[in-house]
Amino acid sequence: MKRTGLRAMVVFLLTIGLVAGGPAMTIAEELKPTTLTWVAGGVGGGWYVQAGGIARMIAENEPKLIIKVVPGGGVVNPVRVSKHKDDLGWGITFVDKMAFKGLAPVYKQANPDVRSLGGIFGIYHIHVLGAENKGIATMAQLADMVKAGEKIKVAAPMKGTSDLPLMNTILDFYGISLKAIEEAGGKVFHAVYSDMVNLYKDKHVDFVFTHLGLPGAAITEMTVSRDSTLIGLSDACLDHLNGALGTLSRDSGRSFIPKGTYKGQEVDVPTVVSAGELIINKDVPDNIAHAIIKIICENTEELYKINPANKNFKPETGWKNVALPLHPGAEKYYQEAGLMK
Repeated sequence: MKRTGLRAMVVFLLTIGLVAGGPAMTIAEELKPTTLTWVAGGVGGGWYVQAGGIARMIAENEPKLIIKVVPGGGVVNPVRVSKHKDDLGWGITFVDKMAFKGLAPVYKQANPDVRSLGGIFGIYHIHVLGAENKGIATMAQLADMVKAGEKIKVAAPMKGTSDLPLMNTILDFYGISLKAIEEAGGKVFHAVYSDMVNLYKDKHVDFVFTHLGLPGAAITEMTVSRDSTLIGLSDACLDHLNGALGTLSRDSGRSFIPKGTYKGQEVDVPTVVSAGELIINKDVPDNIAHAIIKIICENTEELYKINPANKNFKPETGWKNVALPLHPGAEKYYQEAGLMK
């Protein structure tokens, strides 16, 4: 009777362990053949090709995972992933944070089911450029001009883009707005970047707000056409944007435009920097999320050959430079690999 009771107890405990194993047991489960969709950018564009290369690398290392790349875009991607229309996708940190929270005017409702696998996959810098003869070197000085009622002419991102609310958040930190510029008698031109170049070259505007990778072709052309100054943002502003919208923190070592990037730029210029991250739906099984990020982290030599932007991804900080909560499967991998401490 005692031996029978002992066997029953062992079976009972094993059963409890299997039921209560949770994420750990899910990770240990053998992968089943699975097809996923990865929402990227426009067909043939940088994001689309970048995703395709990583999808092939994943399939080569784990044939049971087939990933189909589909077209998308920065603003729509976190919504599609959250709503289960796609399983994973490319995201931009501050856009993902706005989507997650449902921040107006870009989003009308929260998208709570999107998570992150890791970052950084590309970085994008806020550029505030001013005509050198205006004598402005910092955003605080520019804000003081507006508050003093001086008339300035500005080119800003188009309405309806994700770049505009990012710019507005920065202006709000300094106590000004595009509306305040207009109320002071200044002018605001909402334009695409190619049109901004002509507005600046022809001196219809003296200040330009853009959000570009380095070096930004539009900024390069502007600085060649006129003597210009890149306008720096304060540490307090960078910290505020990091907390509010998930832009890169100062300790990432990326929150500046390196000296020499543009004509006449003799010093590093501190600025807000956003980053590309790999996003995933929260309901994708833990073992699949674990497998994807494991393959990415353990094949960086191949990853870097796929696209230069991938060189920004470092496994030791991949878990850190994200705007969304980590998927449990990804978090498990980073912990197991000793990367997340």
